[in-house]
Amino acid sequence: MSTPTDRRDAEYAAMRLPLLYARGIDRRDWALVRSCFADDAFVDGSRAALPIDAYLEQLRPGVEFFPVTMHFMGNQLADVDDATGGVHVETYAVAYHFKAEPAGTEHPENLVVGVRYHDHVARTADGWRIVRRAVSGDWRQGPYPHLG
Repeated sequence: MSTPTDRRDAEYAAMRLPLLYARGIDRRDWALVRSCFADDAFVDGSRAALPIDAYLEQLRPGVEFFPVTMHFMGNQLADVDDATGGVHVETYAVAYHFKAEPAGTEHPENLVVGVRYHDHVARTADGWRIVRRAVSGDWRQGPYPHLG
């Protein structure tokens, strides 16, 4: 990065992407979710490792199994790679998946997970995008949904 302002702007743009991703998931705005990733992005997720479009195809039914989800995004740290101009962002999150209605009430299929998103972000022709994501599943309470 050439100046401190360029570095700050890159960090801000990169740190915003996991937040937009969470908004998209929780609002079921799949176009917003997809827009966070480069066309050739790869995700090594908690349940599958696939190119972005195949990953989202298998993720969507699992998310939509729950009437309500809520991601709480916590600590974030961004590191600019001066050699490439890319940014690595680590984001801690707690994701609540409520099968019960109303959300928040007890249900045996409610799921809460603690994860860390490790995103490699690069400037593309479409702006800053996640090019590679690895998800560390640190803990969970409740079962993953069994989808047919």
